[in-house]
Amino acid sequence: MQNIQWEKEVDVIVLGTGGAALSAAIAAADNGASVLVLEKTHQIGGTTAYSGGVPWVPLNHYMKDQGFSDNREQVIAFIKRLTLGRAEESMIERFVDKGHEIFKFLDEEAQVRFKTPKTYPEYYRNLDEALKDGTRSLDPVPFDLNLIGDWGMHLRQNPIFPPLTLEEGGAIGGIDFTVVAERMQNNIVTMGRSLVASLFKACLDRGVETLLNTAGKELVMGENGEVIGLIAETSEGEKKYFKANNGVILASGGFEWNKQLTKAFLKMDITHPVSPPGNEGDALMMAMKVGAALDNMSEACWYPAMVDPKFEYEDNVMAQLGNGRNGPNSIVVNKHGRRFAHEGTTYNDLPRTFFNFDPVNIEFPNEAPVWLIFDQQLKDRELIITMTPGDPAPDWVDQAATLQELAEKVGVNAENLIDEVAKWNGYCEQQEDPDFHRGTIQFENLTGGGGNPEANLGKIEKGPFYALPIYLGALGTNGGPKIDGNGRVINFAGQPIQGLYAAGNASANPLGPIYPSAGGTIGPAMVFGFLAGEHAAKTTLVKSEV
Repeated sequence: MQNIQWEKEVDVIVLGTGGAALSAAIAAADNGASVLVLEKTHQIGGTTAYSGGVPWVPLNHYMKDQGFSDNREQVIAFIKRLTLGRAEESMIERFVDKGHEIFKFLDEEAQVRFKTPKTYPEYYRNLDEALKDGTRSLDPVPFDLNLIGDWGMHLRQNPIFPPLTLEEGGAIGGIDFTVVAERMQNNIVTMGRSLVASLFKACLDRGVETLLNTAGKELVMGENGEVIGLIAETSEGEKKYFKANNGVILASGGFEWNKQLTKAFLKMDITHPVSPPGNEGDALMMAMKVGAALDNMSEACWYPAMVDPKFEYEDNVMAQLGNGRNGPNSIVVNKHGRRFAHEGTTYNDLPRTFFNFDPVNIEFPNEAPVWLIFDQQLKDRELIITMTPGDPAPDWVDQAATLQELAEKVGVNAENLIDEVAKWNGYCEQQEDPDFHRGTIQFENLTGGGGNPEANLGKIEKGPFYALPIYLGALGTNGGPKIDGNGRVINFAGQPIQGLYAAGNASANPLGPIYPSAGGTIGPAMVFGFLAGEHAAKTTLVKSEV
C-alpha cells in the first residue's frame, strides 16, 4: 500500500466503546497520547452498557472502606481453583495485583465510582477458597446522564433493567417504582449505563474523540510487520484510513452473533446470544489476518437463555436472563424428560452440562433446548421472563392439566417426566436431593444466605403445569487473540505484534474459562484495557514507511 490518504492521524486508536475500550482510552490519554475511539454502531457502550455493569475486582479499596477484608493469596488460590489449570498464573497475578490499583486511580482521577453491594455476595461462597464475608463485585453509583450532554442520547440501554443499582434490585427484582420514576425524570442512570457514562465522561474530559457508525475492518501493516493504522467503514459504506503512531487497541466485543465463527470455534453453537447485536467478531478476524495466536476459543460466558417471542430488541427476538429455576416448585429436564444437573448453579455453569456426550447412544442428551417444568405455585409467586404473577399465562407458554399432556405438548418422554417429578416430590418430603444436591450452594439462594432445603426444595404438585424452553445463550464469547500482561497481542511465535493490543471479549480471557462472580468479565476487561492503553501511550515504535 503506497501513498495512503489518512483520514486522521493519532497516537492510539481504540475500537469499541465498552468498559475495556473506554478504560484503554482513559489510560492512553492520561499518559500523553492523542486518542481516537471508533464505534461500529450508532450507540455507545456495547455489551457493558447493556449489562449490569458490575466489575469483579479483588483487593479493591471499596471493600476496605466498608469493612470487608481480602487476601492476595486467597484470591489467587480461588481463581486457580475455578480455572482448573486453564489460565496462566502470571496473568492471574497480573490481574490481582494491578486491578485494585487501576480502580483506585479511576475513582480518584476519573471520578468513575462504585459501591460494594452489601446484600450481593460472591457466587461461590460455599467453596473453601472463596471469600466468606462481603464481595469483590462493585456496583456503579447512579450517574447524571446530563453530564455527557447530547452523547446521552446515544447511550445503549437494556430495556429490561430499571434505573436501580444492583443492591437496589435492578437486576434481580424488588423494584421501588418511586425511585425509578424519580430517576427517569431526572435522567439518572445505573448499572451498565452508569459505568459507561462515567467512563465516557472521563474520556470527554481528556479530549478523546469518538466516531460512531465507523467499523474497523482491516489493520494496516508496515513493512516490518508492525500495525500502523486501520481501515474502517462507515455505515454509508465509505472506506476511511486512520493512522496510529503508537498502537491499535481491539476492544470491540466478541463473536457470539457471527454464526460462521460460533460454529467453527465453540463447543456448541450459541442459538440465543444474551448481548446486543453487532458482536460479530470484527476484531477477531482482523487479528487472525495478521497472525495473532488464539486462546480459549471454545469458551463463552454461557447463559441459560429464555425468550418471550413477542419481545424484540433491535429487530431480533431478545433472549433474556430467565429465572424460576433456582427456587422450589420447579426442575429442569432434558429431551428425555430427565433431570441432568443441579438447576440452581450459576448461569455460567449450568449450560456447561449441555455439552455432556453419551457415547452409547451417540448423542448430546442435554442439548438445548431443555425444559423448565413448574407448577401453579411458582407461576403465582415469581416473575418468569415477562410472565407476571396473577396474570393469565401468555399463549407462548405451554401448559396442561397433567404432566402427561404437558410432556406430549413439548415433545419429551412422558413416562420419564412423570417419574422424575415423583422422585423430586419425594426428595422435597425428605428435604434432601441425593441426585444433584439442590439446597446446598450459594448461588441458588444468592441474596438469602445461600441454598438450603427450605428455600430451594418444593413439590411440583399444583396444576396446571407449565413448561418453558431454556436455550444455549451467552453474555459474550471469551476467546480471541492471546495477550500478554500489557494487553499486547501475541503471534504464533510467542512474540508481541508491534502496535497491536486487545482487551475484553475481543481478546482471550486472561482468567481462562471462568466467571468468578458478578462482573467476572467486566473486571478483567477494564483492567487489561487500561494496561493496554497505558502501554501503547508509553511505547514509541519505529515504524516502517508504507
